[in-house]
Amino acid sequence: GLTEAGSGARGLVWSASAMAVLLAEGIGDTIRVSLTPAPGGRRADEVEAACEILQALGLRSFRPTIVSCPGCGRTTSSTFLELAERVENHVRRRMAEGWRDQSPGIENLTIAVMGCVVNGPGESKQADIGISLPGTGEQPRCPVYVGGRQVGTLHGTLDEIADQFMAMIDTHTATILTGSTG
Repeated sequence: GLTEAGSGARGLVWSASAMAVLLAEGIGDTIRVSLTPAPGGRRADEVEAACEILQALGLRSFRPTIVSCPGCGRTTSSTFLELAERVENHVRRRMAEGWRDQSPGIENLTIAVMGCVVNGPGESKQADIGISLPGTGEQPRCPVYVGGRQVGTLHGTLDEIADQFMAMIDTHTATILTGSTG
């Protein structure tokens, strides 16, 4: 067993740094992350942190991975941040509804939410499903990629794009997981 303690972001960084080296070397079969909770904080955050460490190292997957744009000078709007948060909430809700039982292998899915057409298409093509939002001054269109191929372009308000993209995630899940085309 491996144990690491700390508080907040510092505790997460220290835990991940200490355990990653050992886990990558195959040392340890059980991990425990101990975090000092914020006032009113949840102890479940410790379990979630341990799961994130294992998933980041590629040792175990618990839910789909969401890759999102960190933002730069090309992304002056917060649209991509809001969409990434909505996708994250959608994935959490779907997992709570039994998505893993309905779609075995869903925990290995990678979803990209990118903020501009410079790096967005490349990152989106590498994900199982991804969207590239327009950056500052770019045409208001959002290409969507599944399995490296563009399958559509979304337009509209944030709400419309979010609803359409989450529907595409749900629709394309079976295709992505089975590797079938069409």
